[in-house]
Formats: sequence, structure tokens, C-alpha cells
Amino acid sequence: MKFTKSLAVALALIVLPCGSAFAVFPDGKPVHLVNPFSAGGAGDIELRYLAPMLEQKLGVPVVVGNMTGAGGKICMERMYKAKPDGHTLVYNNMPASVLQEHLYNARFKVSEFGFLSNFGRENRFIAVLESSPYKTFNDLFEAAKTKRISTAVSGLGSSGHLGSVMLENGIGFKHSIVPFEGTAPSKAAFLGGHVDFWIIGYGDLAPMLKDGKVRVLAVLADKREAAYPDIPTLAELGYKNVLVFTARGLCCPPGTPEDVQKVLTDALAEVLNTDTVKEWAKTSMRSIDTRYGPAYRALYEEVDKLVLDAIPAMKASIGQK
Repeated sequence: MKFTKSLAVALALIVLPCGSAFAVFPDGKPVHLVNPFSAGGAGDIELRYLAPMLEQKLGVPVVVGNMTGAGGKICMERMYKAKPDGHTLVYNNMPASVLQEHLYNARFKVSEFGFLSNFGRENRFIAVLESSPYKTFNDLFEAAKTKRISTAVSGLGSSGHLGSVMLENGIGFKHSIVPFEGTAPSKAAFLGGHVDFWIIGYGDLAPMLKDGKVRVLAVLADKREAAYPDIPTLAELGYKNVLVFTARGLCCPPGTPEDVQKVLTDALAEVLNTDTVKEWAKTSMRSIDTRYGPAYRALYEEVDKLVLDAIPAMKASIGQK
């Protein structure tokens, strides 16, 4: 009898690690990672890459799905009301989610979600096709004074939309906006030559640069990007600096128990801190900026302030008062 009890205890210690996911997900039901944007975008690629590793850590299936519409607003509203049991997590792309809340009076509050883990933070770049007649940002700026210049954005209220408005209001760069539902279709419009330039993130930029498809005119940051030291900031070109970045991570619905959040955050930290993920990020030219729990919430507060400062101009761009 003593042997049986000892064996049972030993097996429990082996099978059930501290903060065990088995205690949180005893029914074995899958955890869903829901992306507000279309399949094929940078965030979608990241989620589908991370899902199998997260599945190993949690011991339950991890399924990636897409719930598109209204620039992410529909998904965020549904996730805000989702059952807070840890089985449903939402891909939080900031500033898009914050913009949706403030710009469209959405039926969710980003601040009330549970902040699990941020994956990365990316500066935005202004890019044109390699075949474009615009060799520098000055060329593009001057052309906009005499002809219609356009850009594709991944939905009204996206980071691209924010950058577009900041360029127009900050430095007087006049251009028109063509909105799409997600990164993939806006990317297709850009690569198809249907717009003149694109405000692009690090993850999408790298493969296109490698393939020689694009020319980058400037980075929307306060200093040059370490991976692309030859790309100037707007300030270096004689314009007021326009700062735009995106932050990508996972949140859970409001009311998710703290112990469930801890299991999920710990699992994400274990995955994101592996050499495998770090090497993948390096080879795929993705910037990693991991922040968990309170640190991730602090990043949200930084983005929230940036967005609130830009909201009047954003509303004016879509005809709101």
C-alpha cells in the first residue's frame, strides 16, 4: 500500500508540473487563438508558427482562426464577451485595437482584457515598388503636390491608417487612403501596383526586400532601424518625425481567472524564450519584444496615449467630428 501511494505521488510530480495546464484544462478542449485579420498576414503567420509549440506546453490542442471584419472591431467585440475560461485568446494588434475603441466607440475596452504576452514591436516603413519612379521620400512628397498619390491600409483604424494621417497632418504629405480588410489584401494591392506606396511593418518588409520587390524610402521612428541602417528617418530628410509602430501579442477576455492567466502567460514565455523561436525570428526578420502581464499592460498604456493624441485628426479623416 505504501509503495502504491509513493508511486502515485511520484507519477503526479512527473506528469503535473507546477502551475499545470492539466489543472486548468482538465477536459482537454482546445485553446483557440483568434486573429481579427485575414489569413496570410504577418500576425497570422506568427500565430500559426507558435501554435504547435504552445500546444505542447499546454497539453491541449491549440487552434488558430480568423474572424475578420470592420478592421478588427467585430472580432474584438466578440472576444470581449467570450467565456473567460482560457479556451479563447485574441491576437491583439496595437494600435489597431486601441484605434477601434476610440475611433469608432466600439463595444469593448482594451484596458479590461487580460494582458498575457506581447510578441514584438515593429517600427513602420514607407515603401514603394522597386519599379516606382520615386527614388526618395522627397520625390514622393513632391509628386503629391501635383498628382494623386495613394496608399493601401489594412482597414480604417489600422496602424497604416494612423501613419497615413500622421504623415498628412504632421508634415503636409497629401495622399488618398484605400482601405482593405487585413494585411494580405492591402499587400496584394501594393504589390499589384494599384497604389503608390505602403506603410509597412518589419515582418512583411523583410521578404519583399530580400526578393528585390520594394524600395524603402524612410522609417517612421526616432532613430534608424538596426537591421536596416541605411534607411533614414523622416527627421534626417528634413521633415518632422512621425513615430508609428505596432505591437503584437495575445490577450484573454475580461474576467479570466488569474491562475488561468498565469498558466497561459508562463506557457507563452517558455515558447517565446526558446532558441528555436529566437532563431526563427532572426531568419524571418521579425523583431521580438517580449513583455508579460504588467509590462505588457504598460506597453498598452503607451500606445493608448499616442492614439488619443491622434484621434481628432483620425476622426476628421473619416468624416467624424
